[in-house]
Formats: sequence, C-alpha cells, structure tokens
Amino acid sequence: MTLPVSADILLVIATLVGIMSFSSIVAAWTMKRWPFVALISFAIAIGLGTYVHLNEPDGLEPLDIPNAFIAVAARVLN
Repeated sequence: MTLPVSADILLVIATLVGIMSFSSIVAAWTMKRWPFVALISFAIAIGLGTYVHLNEPDGLEPLDIPNAFIAVAARVLN
C-alpha cells in the first residue's frame, strides 16, 4: 500500500502538530485546565506518525525525522 502523499511531508506534519499540541497540553496543565483540543490534536499526530511508520517498508528510525525536515525544506526551496 502506498501513501497518498510523500512520507516525508506526513512525518513533518505529524512532528509539528505533536510538538505544538504537547506544548499546549503543558500550558493548560500549568493553568489547571483540561486541554481537550490539544489532547485530540496530539492523538491525531501520534496516529499520523504511526500510519507513516506502518506504511514505510523498513519502518522509521530516529534519524528519519530530521532527514524528513531537510527533504521537505529542499522541496519547498527548490
């Protein structure tokens, strides 16, 4: 099964959404509020990352995330 778009783009989106939602979760936790939207977006980021990992032939390695950012930046700048 092939991915509908590049795995690099999906991995970058999942990483950025995960980082932003995690920071929102921490911010809401410090203000003693329940972060509903941040938890949902964090679950979506985890699901998207899992989707990419399962559809890659060899899976993902830790170095694939920075390489995906470089590939997407090169695609945008080219």
